[in-house]
This record gives sequence, C-alpha cells and structure tokens, in this order.
Amino acid sequence: MQTYKRAGTIIFVSNRSPEATVAQDFEAKGLIVQWARSITAAVDLLNSAREKTVIVTELALADGNWRDLVERVNCIDINLSTSIVLVTPSSTAELWWDALECGIDDILPASLLASRLCQLLQENSFDERNQ
Repeated sequence: MQTYKRAGTIIFVSNRSPEATVAQDFEAKGLIVQWARSITAAVDLLNSAREKTVIVTELALADGNWRDLVERVNCIDINLSTSIVLVTPSSTAELWWDALECGIDDILPASLLASRLCQLLQENSFDERNQ
C-alpha cells in the first residue's frame, strides 16, 4: 500500500450521510476529511482550516445550492488555498460554463473524485491559482 504525506483537508458539503469507506479511502491518502450538511457548516469549517483545503459540493444543498456556497466562500478573507469541486452524476456544457465562470475549479463524477482531490491538494499550481 502506498503511503502519502499529509496533503490537506477536504470538506464535503452534502445532504447525504457520509460513507465510512469514502472517508477511510481519503484518510489513507493523507487527507483530513470533514463533513458539513449545510453551507453554513462548511463555512465554519473553512474558517477554522489551517492548511490547503478543497471543498467538495453537490448541486443542491440543505440551505442553498453550489452557487450560494461559492459566493459565501469568496466572501471569506483567508490566507489559505481553497478550491471548490462540484460533484454531479451528469453535467451539460451549460453547467460547465456556469460553474467555471462562478469559480468552481472542477466538475467531476464521484468515480474520479479521490484521485483528482489528491492532485489538487498536491499540485504547486494549486497555491499559485488561489493567491
């Protein structure tokens, strides 16, 4: 089994209950996993983050949608690198353009999530994009 150095924090924002296996897979790769059931809870977690962070969100959330989350995150004045990934089972070209224009860093199906999150947290360009 490959070991990874600690790479950063992932905040999952979802109405659904987290699966233990998902958290274990990410933690095995050196990532801290935190779960938030609302935009407000995600912002609270982000405000307490001390390292590079990726926020993973679904389209619809308990207290808004992915656009509302992006707006709230963009209003936070923090000195950390933060990236937002939208997870959706399917997407259209319209959703891609809308999401990228609003500040989403990537749109992924759940099956590609783990490898892309590790890449986002370990890339040097991640820090440069968000400063």
